[in-house]
Amino acid sequence: MFKLLTLVISLLLLNSCYAENKTTTLYDFRFWSSPDRTRIVIDTDPDIKFSITQNKERFTIDIHNAKLLKSTYKKLFFTDKRIVKTRIKRNKTIHQLTFNLATEYQIKSYTLKPNKKYKYHRLVIDLSDLANKTPIKVEVTKPSNNKATDKIILIDAGHGGEDPGAIGRRKTLEKRITLSIAKKLARMINKTRDMKAILTRTGDYYVSLSKRINIAQDNKASLLVSIHADSVESPKANGASIYTLSKRGGLTKFAKKLEHSQNTTDQFGVAENMSNNDQYLNKILWDLSRKDRNIQSKKLGKNILRQLVKIGYLHKKTVQQAGFVVLKTPAIPSVLIETAFISN
Repeated sequence: MFKLLTLVISLLLLNSCYAENKTTTLYDFRFWSSPDRTRIVIDTDPDIKFSITQNKERFTIDIHNAKLLKSTYKKLFFTDKRIVKTRIKRNKTIHQLTFNLATEYQIKSYTLKPNKKYKYHRLVIDLSDLANKTPIKVEVTKPSNNKATDKIILIDAGHGGEDPGAIGRRKTLEKRITLSIAKKLARMINKTRDMKAILTRTGDYYVSLSKRINIAQDNKASLLVSIHADSVESPKANGASIYTLSKRGGLTKFAKKLEHSQNTTDQFGVAENMSNNDQYLNKILWDLSRKDRNIQSKKLGKNILRQLVKIGYLHKKTVQQAGFVVLKTPAIPSVLIETAFISN
């Protein structure tokens, strides 16, 4: 009995030592910069052991028992308006990454499990500005004759950053297509009298769904147009479609699937599905004063469809409805445009 107990204890100690000395491979480094945040994403093996220390304009990540691939080494030396310089040092079994910063930032970190888009575990570090003193305005320059009375049109380029959106058969990324279209549309709007375009993003970074709504509200937008380019399994499907908000969610099987793909944004592991059980949100969105918003949204959708049919196919000839989170902008008429199927 004593020998058996000794053997069990020895095995437990051996497993514990093995776990502590297990090498963690660092497969990739990615950086994304937005107006209010820089995100660092490190692809790793599970159970990464790390610690972060911050000293005002510098922070350090110590990663224990790490193996750094040669192909990822150069990706470490990223600089932007927040990260001034990056240094790497190896101290026995620890890889120490030191980032010199432009100023002091709020630093948050968390780990994420693999999902359909990412096969590795991820360590995510966010460097966020300490204070946003003014409403976020992400806009395309309008000629100097713009007036305070201009109608604000918010153009939302879907996805971005760690969230590529749908991927075409030639590896085209939805996030790039939507941004390109959004910028072209903004330039056209800014040439129009009494109108001014603002974008939810101007580069390749992710903006949360709730923040897209906040940008619309902070800038007192008169209209929100969200642009997407989805994928579909059927090679026969083609053409554009327009969606407005439905309290009950997608009214067709296809709409429900599309709604799920756009609402559950898993680009960095955080599902942003807004629950219908949120009574406070529902009260804001669905009281009588919001009926006019819904009527105006449908009218806008019909007008856009009349123009789209002149230049290409329509997937649906009437305005569709689904529970897209980005359309839940109280009192602001909003539509989501699926410009076509990126997969076909």
